[in-house]
Amino acid sequence: MKHTCNYLFLLLLLLPLLHACNGDVFVDEVKVPLTEATLDGDGDTLTLRFNTSEWQLSNVYNKEFTGVFAGTFYTLDGTDMGRTNCLLDGKGKIVVDYAPYEMTFIRPNDRELQILLGDNPKNEPFEFILTVGDKNYFQQEEIRITQQPGSGYVIDRIEYDPVPKDVHTRIEEDNYLIDCTDDPVTRTYNLSKRMRRSFTFHGDADLYLVPTGDEPPTIIAPAADISQGVKPGTDRIEYYRYGYNMLFVDMEPPVMRTLTLKPGFTSIMRLAEYQIYTAYYTLHLRNVKTGNPRTVQGSIKCTNPIEAITAYPKHHGNSDKVIK
Repeated sequence: MKHTCNYLFLLLLLLPLLHACNGDVFVDEVKVPLTEATLDGDGDTLTLRFNTSEWQLSNVYNKEFTGVFAGTFYTLDGTDMGRTNCLLDGKGKIVVDYAPYEMTFIRPNDRELQILLGDNPKNEPFEFILTVGDKNYFQQEEIRITQQPGSGYVIDRIEYDPVPKDVHTRIEEDNYLIDCTDDPVTRTYNLSKRMRRSFTFHGDADLYLVPTGDEPPTIIAPAADISQGVKPGTDRIEYYRYGYNMLFVDMEPPVMRTLTLKPGFTSIMRLAEYQIYTAYYTLHLRNVKTGNPRTVQGSIKCTNPIEAITAYPKHHGNSDKVIK
C-alpha cells in the first residue's frame, strides 16, 4: 500500500511535465476550419484561420488538371521570388498562373490563409482543391472550393494589331448564280455583286459573352483594305472564339461580264482573286455585374475579294429535262 501511494504521488508530480512534453502534439495538431466552401462567381475572398502556426498550404489542384497549380511567389512587401508550386509554409503570396482564372493565395500572418478569386469567366462552376497540413506532412487534409459561374461579359471594343501577318493571294471559284432560259440568249452580269468575305476566329480564352438584348455578341470586322495596315472597318459580324463567319459585299466599281447561254439551266461560275491575311486582336470586355474589365487576345484569318477576274457558263441541259 505504501508503494502504491508513492507511485500515485510520483504520477501526480509528473503530470505537468508530461503535459508540457506533449503539449506541442496536442496544441499544434492542425484543424482545418472547413472542408468545403462556395464562393461568388463575380470575384470573392475567403479567409481561413487555423488553430496553430505549424500548418502549411501544400498544393492546389483540380480534378481535370494533371498536375498541381503553380505561380509566382512574392514576399509580403512585393519582392518577386520566382516561380513555385502552391506551397506556403511561411508568410508570403502566390499568384497562380491558370488562365483564364485569376487566383491568389496570401499568408499574411502565421495563422491565416486568404484565398482571392477574380470573376469566374465561364458559364460553369470552377472547382479546385487545397491540401493543408502540418509542416512535417504527418497530417494532410483537403478543402474543396467551388466558385459559382460569373455573370458574363459584354464586348466594349476590339483593337487590331496594325501589322497583318501571312499576307498572300489566291484564285477561288464559286457558283455565282443559276440562270435559266428557253432559247439561246446573251446576258450581262455584275460579277462584283455579293462577293464573299470570310473570317476564321482563333481565341485565347473560353469566356461567357452575354448577348446585348436579343443580339448575339458582335465586333467590328477589320477593313478589307490593308494597304495602310489593319484597321477597323464599318461592318459588324458575330464574334466566335473558334469558328467561321461570312459577309457578302458588293465591290465597287462594278465588274461587268457578258455571257451567251444555251437553253436550259446554266451555272454562272465566277473566278475571283482573294487576299488572305491574319489579323491579331485584343478584345476589351466588361463584367456585366461588377463592371470589372478583362482583355482577351486572339487572331482572325481574313479572306477578302480584291478582284472579280472572269466568269464562264456551266450548262446543265434542256430546261424541260431538268424540270422533269
